[in-house]
Amino acid sequence: MRPRLVEYFISQIGTGFFVPDYAFALSVAIVVGLYLTMKQAERATLEPEKVFRACVITIGVALLSARFYVVLQHLDYYRQQPLEIPQIWKGGLASYGAYLGGGIAALVVAKWQRISVGKFLDCCAPAIALAIAIGRIGCFLNGCCHGQISSLPWAMRFPEDSGPYFSHLHDGLIAPDQLSLPVHPTQLYESLYALLLFLFLLQYRKHQKREGELFAVLFVLYSLGRFFIEFLRDDDRGNISFLSLPQILSIFVALIAAGFLFTRRREMQSADGPPLI
Repeated sequence: MRPRLVEYFISQIGTGFFVPDYAFALSVAIVVGLYLTMKQAERATLEPEKVFRACVITIGVALLSARFYVVLQHLDYYRQQPLEIPQIWKGGLASYGAYLGGGIAALVVAKWQRISVGKFLDCCAPAIALAIAIGRIGCFLNGCCHGQISSLPWAMRFPEDSGPYFSHLHDGLIAPDQLSLPVHPTQLYESLYALLLFLFLLQYRKHQKREGELFAVLFVLYSLGRFFIEFLRDDDRGNISFLSLPQILSIFVALIAAGFLFTRRREMQSADGPPLI
């Protein structure tokens, strides 16, 4: 999790002061996400103190579970190097670990704080989408979560010590003093997709009819987009057959979210009674 692009600018022009790094982008994502959630909570007439407490706990659990996911993924290594487990700059965080752990924490904490679970999750939904958009820019600056080699005009080359550089150097595709080969900027693909999701959710919330619907829609659409973006990635995420672990989790999350939407719709139809003939 070293700031790869910052180091590149330092080597080229002598300073990287004006270039944000991964930690900066992650911090911005958390602060902006928290602010947006609080603004949404005002609209939903939820108690701000309880919402703020629930958000802080949820964010903390999400960060811990994001690191825990990485440790589980490379358990053999961390058994040999247990002191590196809390060193998040070595190995980083995993987004799906954050989503799963944070989602469970949000459910538990909302009930503990006695606030509407559905309303709380809906307040979080646009903020999560925007936080993903900002966070993936941090991944781009860090050179992680990179894509496959590409000849497209917007394909990008990454500097020394980045993920694509090490991958291509290991495969004998470049010399030690070269930049990486051009690759898909999959970090920016997901960032743009999440930004579009954020804008869509802002409009969708005006028409939603069920509590929790906005949150479910977010993860149905995000999981679908993530599933297809994963085909273009080339970093180590773990695989089962021809699918990556994030793709398998995307299917799992999308099915749960879609099932929730289907169930709530059936409940509303039952409450309205059978159609008149």
